[in-house]
Amino acid sequence: MTKEFDVVQLDVHHLRVIRAIADTGSLSRAAIALGVTQPAVSAQLKRLENMLGYQLFDRSEGSAKPTPMGELLLRRTAALLPQLDKLLEDIEQRVCPSGPPDVVRVVAVASALVAFLPSLVSRLWPEVSEVQVVHDDHPERLLPLLAQRRAELGLVKDYPGYELEIPASVDTAVVATEPTFVLLPRDHPLASRESIDLRELRDESWVMVSDSSAATFTKYFADTCAGHGFSPTVSHQVTSQQVALLVVKAGAIGLSQPICDPCDDGIVTRPLRGDVLPRRHILAWNRETFVAGRRDELISAVVETYWAEARKAPVYAAYLDKRER
Repeated sequence: MTKEFDVVQLDVHHLRVIRAIADTGSLSRAAIALGVTQPAVSAQLKRLENMLGYQLFDRSEGSAKPTPMGELLLRRTAALLPQLDKLLEDIEQRVCPSGPPDVVRVVAVASALVAFLPSLVSRLWPEVSEVQVVHDDHPERLLPLLAQRRAELGLVKDYPGYELEIPASVDTAVVATEPTFVLLPRDHPLASRESIDLRELRDESWVMVSDSSAATFTKYFADTCAGHGFSPTVSHQVTSQQVALLVVKAGAIGLSQPICDPCDDGIVTRPLRGDVLPRRHILAWNRETFVAGRRDELISAVVETYWAEARKAPVYAAYLDKRER
């Protein structure tokens, strides 16, 4: 085995031993600092010196002073040991469910709740220094990240008959089941209605936010329309809700989450009669991480936030009030 290959066998334990010997000035005091016996420190140092092929400390009369090679190794590894310690701490925190890591990663699909997740996590776990949100409208790509512990929290959506496949290690809770609202131009003949039957829109031209991420909802919508006796005419397929709103103002019919009121003078939002096209907002986490221990508090906070925001959307608030009467 060559000396060059041996060097790469250095590990964090070797670095801690030579750092302790240099800091304390003797093998016996280094052993006390490391919580091991003096023979164990001596044996570790001897193995390391044999591996490298250099003496690292001059030892005499119970003291130990770094040799030039020892000084070089200490200088080169001075910044490395704290980084390795931090890496091991991060790994331990992510594996151990006792507490959150410094950085909590949240994966989420498009939702009015996404913007509130960082503040919710910071409020529930003030020891967290940073919350990172990763957005992706493909929930089938997000849930495996939770299973692999590459993220701590997830917020996804699914639809009746199109439920998500949940990994075995992931637990979920339904935040809310909400209806789908329609968007109409303000001068549309049905705009004065409090609610609209989906069948009344059978002859309309629709705009759909339709890319690969929306494929599930697009099929869900088409199947629902088929169940109401018609096939929708989708005249516009766009890649963002902002563009869809422009198309609605020009005369098409669109769809919206009720909590996302466009607040546009040229557009009205109306609920669909009969609770058609419902969707579920789902909170997800790995049951073997720190989240599991405080899931009830987390679920309560997310649910409370959802309904507080729902009450701020005028049409949705009126819809909810009517249902509660």
